[in-house]
Amino acid sequence: MRIEEDYKGKGVIVIGLARSGLAVANLLSSQGARVTVSDEKNRRELRDNIKRLRKGVKVILGRQDSPKLRSLVPECDLIVISPGVPQENRLVERAKEAKIPVLSEVEVAFNIAGAKLGWKFMPSPPVVAVTGTNGKTTTCELIGAVLRRDRRRNVIVAGNIGTPLSSVLGQITRKTVLVLEISSFQLENVESFHPYVGVILNITSDHMDRHKTMANYAKAKANILKKQTENDFCILNAEDSRCRLLERKAKSQVIFFSSRTVLRKGIFVEGGKIVSDFDSKAKVHSAKGGLSVRDVKVPGAHNLENVLVAIAVGEIFGVPTNVIGRAIQTFRGLEHRLETVRQIDGKTFVNDSKATNVDACRRALETFPGPIILIMGGYDKGAPYRPLVSLIKDKVTALVLLGQAAPRIERELIGLAPIYRVDDMREAVELSYTLSQPGSSILLSPACASFDMYSDFEERGKDFKRWVREI
Repeated sequence: MRIEEDYKGKGVIVIGLARSGLAVANLLSSQGARVTVSDEKNRRELRDNIKRLRKGVKVILGRQDSPKLRSLVPECDLIVISPGVPQENRLVERAKEAKIPVLSEVEVAFNIAGAKLGWKFMPSPPVVAVTGTNGKTTTCELIGAVLRRDRRRNVIVAGNIGTPLSSVLGQITRKTVLVLEISSFQLENVESFHPYVGVILNITSDHMDRHKTMANYAKAKANILKKQTENDFCILNAEDSRCRLLERKAKSQVIFFSSRTVLRKGIFVEGGKIVSDFDSKAKVHSAKGGLSVRDVKVPGAHNLENVLVAIAVGEIFGVPTNVIGRAIQTFRGLEHRLETVRQIDGKTFVNDSKATNVDACRRALETFPGPIILIMGGYDKGAPYRPLVSLIKDKVTALVLLGQAAPRIERELIGLAPIYRVDDMREAVELSYTLSQPGSSILLSPACASFDMYSDFEERGKDFKRWVREI
């Protein structure tokens, strides 16, 4: 069956008209589906994306319990939801009651790509999927750098990283390896999604406003493994208790990684060298000589873990160890992730705007010695801030708080360091500079989402850098 016949004439409602909603609506329309897009934002807010929709795609804006939308649900064949759409959405609940399939954008795009390229006739699709609370984007870019350096395959990095899978299907060939960042939101609604290599970096408290419990959150993450077979690989964090438990559920070949413990089998650090031992034939990685921890140029123990995962994926795909080493040595990190912006009068400004949860902030605080001026706050995602107590007590000389979460952060962390409340990023930067001294790190690591003040973490990070440059 040709893929365009799969959706031809089918009625599909796409909920959400941000990047992934736009991409999957156009993809399904190109396959012959009758597509209607729903979003609660107004036409002015969505003007640019509406202009980019294919001809024939219908748009219904406003409340999703409107009679017009409700009447469409029983007649449609499929609901596709964007990552930001919760399971409690009125249309999603109505579709489930009517036994209509509800799928994520990445599931639909994966199925179309698989049919196009005959993946269902292969043991495993050439897909590496990375999930976890923190480190997904950096790890995907590291994996992409390692596989591209080999020059034997076409590599596309996509997914939650900012480029929806639906938007790159035209670039995929039989020589393509897809490296996909996958969020827990996307994994809530997958059925046949099947990566050759599934990676779970860590599972720590995040998105409790959406998932409600850690059990629900961990279950969503584990969906990345549910269609894997014994031909596939699963890479798990040996230092994360929730990841270790998933070894029992995995049908695939499990590879553990650790930057702190010498493992009986897996990839780890020993004597300052990076060692892999998947088959009892230990291999020390090299670029010129052994690849040591010092050769990893991105700061932070968590980034060393990300490097270990990239090396493991490189080995699975048969990339020579010296090629892997050169890719790791030349990787310098990503914007908004422990990014050194500027040094002024011996004071270092660091942009870690991507630290949208407490565990990411904790990792940032572990990376830098004191004294630290810590800028926190934003949209509260419901996780406790108390895990930061000992690090703030030891390293932080001032807490500068902004955004919707500021009152709660102050209540939970009061007494650990002087606390200052500010109204915007400009005031946060200028006050932090005034409070700091030579040798200080002024660290933007919000531990919160950005949606109370910014469209995303990137806009927040750019605003921080703008005011740093104004000093």
